[in-house]
This record gives sequence, C-alpha cells and structure tokens, in this order.
Amino acid sequence: MSSTRTVAGPSLLTPPTSLAASLRALRLDRKLSLKEVAVATNISASFLSLVENAKSDITIGRLVRLVNFYGVAIADLIPPAADYPDAEVTRADQRRLISHSSADEGIDIFLLTHDTSRTMMPMELEFEPAAKLAEFGVHQGDEWVFVAQGRLRLTLEGSEPRVLEKGDSAYYPADRPHLFENADSKRRLRLICVNSPPNI
Repeated sequence: MSSTRTVAGPSLLTPPTSLAASLRALRLDRKLSLKEVAVATNISASFLSLVENAKSDITIGRLVRLVNFYGVAIADLIPPAADYPDAEVTRADQRRLISHSSADEGIDIFLLTHDTSRTMMPMELEFEPAAKLAEFGVHQGDEWVFVAQGRLRLTLEGSEPRVLEKGDSAYYPADRPHLFENADSKRRLRLICVNSPPNI
C-alpha cells in the first residue's frame, strides 16, 4: 500500500461515538472538503460522503488510506475501551470493531487490545464464505497469522497461493504484499493476526 500525505493538525478531542462520526469530525476539524480528501486518498468523494453518513461500510484497505492521510491511529476513530488498572484484559464481547463486513469484502476485523500504541497489534478477522480482502496489504514490520477456524488461502506477491488449515500459522515480512481469502465457499473463516509494529 503506498503511503499518502499526512495532514497536520489536532486529533479528535472528544471520544467518538462511531467510526462514521469520527471520520466526519476529523475531516471537518482539519477544514478539508470531501473533494480534497478524495484527491489525496484516491477514494471518491461520493463514497466518502456515504461512509461519513453511516450509509456505507468501508473496506480495511480504504480505511488504512484515510488513517495514513489524516496521520492518526485507528484507535482514535473507534469508541474507547474500558480502562483496566492491572492486566489489560479484553473480553470476547469487548472486542473493538475496526472494519465491519461489507458487500465489497464480507469481513469483520476486531482489535484485540485497547489501542495501537504498543509494539504489537493483535486482531481477529472473521470472513464470510469465499470472502477475501479487496486489495493486497503491505506495511512495515512483520505479520503473523493463525487459522482458528476454516481454511485460509494466503497469497504473498511472487509466490503461489498456500492454503492453511485450522491450527496452521504463517510468519512473513509485512512489506511483502499479501492477501487473505476464505478458501471455503460454505464455511466461515476466523483468523488471529498480529502486526508488529502496529500499522494503523
């Protein structure tokens, strides 16, 4: 994924109530028009408007482009997690939704920690049958993925796709373009993915 220009300016000062509201508030805070953001991120202004008004979901690839452009972390755009004074425990019902399943992808992505300011970023990805990422991912650092349920077709640029079964894992440099796809047309796929350092 190519990097984009970062817009200087303050981050959100109040906790967001939804991803859509956060994206709209962030753009207005930077005094940017939809057209300006569209040109900088190669995402159409009409689509950005739908996302900001909660009338359309957004793929993780496009969301990363927006996060990189605004110069914020993904944790700044989603409702804050509860504060734990001791061990940072994340209950199953307290996972923070990063990207909601959409017609483009059919994938839900959850952050499995409170924020993205640590050395690792653990996530859980849930794929509908035959769903796949809309575009190759590429970012700095390393990536580790574990198949908790289903069958993953993992493609690294320049290599033949490999199918990973339940219990299999893979580790690779994240700056090598990579793509996830549910290799099963009837069953869901669930992955645990860890990026180091956090990429959003």
